[in-house]
Amino acid sequence: MYKAKIIEKKELTHDVFELILKKPEGFNFKAGQFITAKIEDQNPPCFRGYSIASSPKNKNIELCIKTIKGGRGSNWLNSLKKEDELSFIGPNGEFTLQNTNKDNIFVATGTGIAPFKAIIEKHLENHKNKMHLIWGLRHVEDICYKELFEELAKKHSHFTFDLTLSRPADSWKGKSGRVTKLIQNYDIKDQEVYICGLNDMITSVEEILKEKGLPENQIHFEKYD
Repeated sequence: MYKAKIIEKKELTHDVFELILKKPEGFNFKAGQFITAKIEDQNPPCFRGYSIASSPKNKNIELCIKTIKGGRGSNWLNSLKKEDELSFIGPNGEFTLQNTNKDNIFVATGTGIAPFKAIIEKHLENHKNKMHLIWGLRHVEDICYKELFEELAKKHSHFTFDLTLSRPADSWKGKSGRVTKLIQNYDIKDQEVYICGLNDMITSVEEILKEKGLPENQIHFEKYD
């Protein structure tokens, strides 16, 4: 088990925060993997998995966490302060980039963006095939990381992204609707598609991709409870 000191905590939105941890010596991971945090609010402790939102190249570990009402893990983590320590197990998971020779599409909702942020930041420099992100949120106030992805898209011509809101305000000028609406309109041929978010969304997107003729072995997903 590793111990990591909290360097900073950032409020990204009204219910999403980012924990920045000092990477413990000897801890190595692949972009897309997750850690299992030890939640020590009471005895016995429990364990919760969180995708690493930062590239392995970074000297720190970033976690993007949604505060769930009544959620033991997220609320305890949200109570931690700078200089506190977090114990965790990992890295875990195989939700990593499988084929760097093909174009990739990433479909996320909510904090399902975390592993894709890590993957995109890690592979943009040396992966010259197209990488496209479709990210679905509900409201304008749920938006974070938008400036980051805009900067990456300016810097790397082979990276593009669509941010869509399912419940936009009248003033919203961007795309609206669920990610399933957007993916319907995509020309899916020989890409690798990665999906991360709640189970119902993943099931719906997977069905659309199969109807479009994408082979099952080119569809990869990680479900959130």
